Amino acid sequence: MSSMEERLADVERRLALLEARDRELPASQGALPARGAAEEQAVSVSVSNKRYDHGDYEDHIWFDCVYTLSQDSKPTRALKGAIEFMDLFGEVKFRLQLTVNDPLSPGRPLANPGIGFTFNQFMPEHQWMLSTDLSDMQIRLVASNVIYSDGTSATFS
Repeated sequence: MSSMEERLADVERRLALLEARDRELPASQGALPARGAAEEQAVSVSVSNKRYDHGDYEDHIWFDCVYTLSQDSKPTRALKGAIEFMDLFGEVKFRLQLTVNDPLSPGRPLANPGIGFTFNQFMPEHQWMLSTDLSDMQIRLVASNVIYSDGTSATFS
C-alpha cells in the first residue's frame, strides 16, 4: 500500500469517526434525526470518490464507502439495509439496498470500495445521483436487519 493510499484510508477512517460522532448530536445541532429502532443499531457511512463509468453496453456510478459501528453497539456478523442519499434538506432522492457480510466492530471503520449501480439515463433519481456532488448530499445508512457476532439478530422497521 502506498503512502498516499495509507493517508487516504486514514482520512476516511477519521471522517467516518467524525460523522459517527455527528450522528449522536441532537437534531438542532445538525445531526439527522434517528429513525425509530434503527437508533439502537447506529451505523454511520462515509461515501467518497463518486465516479461515472461509461461502458460499451452499460454505464455505472461507483463510489467508495466506509462503515463505522457506534461505540455502544454490539459487534455484528452481517448487516442488511439501505444507503440513503438525500438533498441538503434531508429529502431522500436515491436509496441503494446493501448487504454487508463482513463483521463490524464498534468504532472500527470498515472500508468497502467500489459500491455502485447500473446507471439508467431515463430515471430521475439516477440523473440526480450523476449530477449532484457528494458535498451537496446528506448520506446515511439505515439498517433493516442485523446478525450480531453472538448469534442473536434484530429487525428494524
